[in-house]
Amino acid sequence: MALFLFPFLISRRSTLIIAYCWAKIVLFLLKNVCGVLIKISDQNQINKNGVIFAVRHESMLDTILFLAYNLDIKYIVKKELLYVPFYGLFVWRSGHIIINRKGKSKTLLKMVNKVREYANSGKNIIIFPHGTRIGVGQNIRVQSGIFAFYKYLDKPIIPIHISTGHVWKKNGFIKQPGIVEVKFLEKINKGLNKSEFLSIINNRLN
Repeated sequence: MALFLFPFLISRRSTLIIAYCWAKIVLFLLKNVCGVLIKISDQNQINKNGVIFAVRHESMLDTILFLAYNLDIKYIVKKELLYVPFYGLFVWRSGHIIINRKGKSKTLLKMVNKVREYANSGKNIIIFPHGTRIGVGQNIRVQSGIFAFYKYLDKPIIPIHISTGHVWKKNGFIKQPGIVEVKFLEKINKGLNKSEFLSIINNRLN
């Protein structure tokens, strides 16, 4: 019971620090035990203020990686993760943006408002535009909801191409040695219509 209540008993700041340290430990173990090396093209990009990062999503590693480099970065996560024992409590307590994918336009409006609030306070946001994990080399069109951030928020959107599925399988637990390259791509400029925006982000993340 005490373990279950732990996230409620500590401050949000302490929760963030624990998540940060946990992510660091995971990456340390991946490198030194599993032979997984993380190579980031421009690590300083992670610490920019008020940026929306659109990330290709292939494995659970994607939901851990950025926590190790930015203490207060916020993920947009599906509601179902709240039901994962212990982990779900930390997701909620850390202030990540939790969405109900069945809520459609109502959910999208709440998500845009929350992202605006966080970005205006200097926090960075991670979104997985595909909406789910995809396979290595798989080309799947991103969901159109990300265009709302581009249209209604005056915040930079930077695509990140990352392929983690070859070291951490989409639906598997066993890790394989290898190099994970995290590539920060060019910011998407303003002035595009929906079709143009989605075409660019699809090309960069697929």
